Amino acid sequence: MKKNKNSRLCLGLALISPAVNADLDFLNIQLLENTDDIVVAAEYSYFDTSLDLLDFASKVNSSTRPEQSSSTQLSLLVPVNQTLRVGYEYTESSAQVSRVMEPFSIDTKGNEHQVSASYQLGYYRKFPVVLNASASTVNQEPLEIDCYAHGGLILGGTCDSADIRLLDGATRIRTGERIYYPAMTVDGKAKVYRIGLEVRGHFLNDLPFYQKIDFQSARVDLNYSSKLLEISDPFLLNASFRGVALGDTINSLSSQLPQQSPWTERALIVEFGSKIDLIDRVSASMALKHYRIDRANYEYAVNEVNYNHNTALDLALWFKPNNGLMVYAKGQISQHNLLGIDPLAYNRKTSKFFAQPYGKVSAGISYSF
Repeated sequence: MKKNKNSRLCLGLALISPAVNADLDFLNIQLLENTDDIVVAAEYSYFDTSLDLLDFASKVNSSTRPEQSSSTQLSLLVPVNQTLRVGYEYTESSAQVSRVMEPFSIDTKGNEHQVSASYQLGYYRKFPVVLNASASTVNQEPLEIDCYAHGGLILGGTCDSADIRLLDGATRIRTGERIYYPAMTVDGKAKVYRIGLEVRGHFLNDLPFYQKIDFQSARVDLNYSSKLLEISDPFLLNASFRGVALGDTINSLSSQLPQQSPWTERALIVEFGSKIDLIDRVSASMALKHYRIDRANYEYAVNEVNYNHNTALDLALWFKPNNGLMVYAKGQISQHNLLGIDPLAYNRKTSKFFAQPYGKVSAGISYSF
């Protein structure tokens, strides 16, 4: 079971998706000591407000707070021969956030598919050198927001509190039924590719270690559609509701939303890890990662801080009750939220949340045969 605090849930808008971070790298390093073994692993995650260990919610000035999230993760690692192993992982997640204004509650769902391959190239002196590559697709399912409050107005939608709503005229003429367009429909997706080199060995006689350097490229595509935001009629744009001009509200909201065109987030990732036996059948491991980020075709908002680096530390305890079964408990903390870890999380609407750290604790089980 994994209990995690995912700051992606703390957005003012539902361009949010639950955590779908893959752990194939984690399993690859810690479990495949014997390349003759096939490894099957599973994790379940859950979060609610009582598990906000870093008190993230109180540190961010936002009208939105996470309520709960959960995910199911299945992984498979298969040795093809003595030098090549491949992996696959599927993660399915859901999350709920609450707001003090419309929409008062938002539910999102997402999933990720990842495939990976590790090929031993040879040796550098006495150390094995491995080429690692992976590809993944991350998807946030389309989400319809009926009403949305911004700048003193409520755009809608069917909610009774809506100040401004648009009617589907064609349906009204054809059937007589009143159908109002939702304030907004949103979805997101990312395609992530990673390639890098890894060196394994031992130091202090028998303490195993690994050193990795990876390059990761992610194409991020966040989409939203809204009939209300497409209003161009001067009369409507100049109309005032409760002392607020509709055009001013639309311009303000549009300027804060993520850009409609895709962008690329690139990361250089340096990682070092080690594992030590504590007592019989119990071991501990650590992994230290540093991410350096740059973005192409990204449109920064006015006064947006450019967060371009992150450092994360993973610590884990392993228990091996028999030759095939392993259970583990893991904790992770990172300096700047999910920067570099989850490319779909970062955009000009959410970047302010990346000033805060990210933390989670998790547990899982695997079986080798």
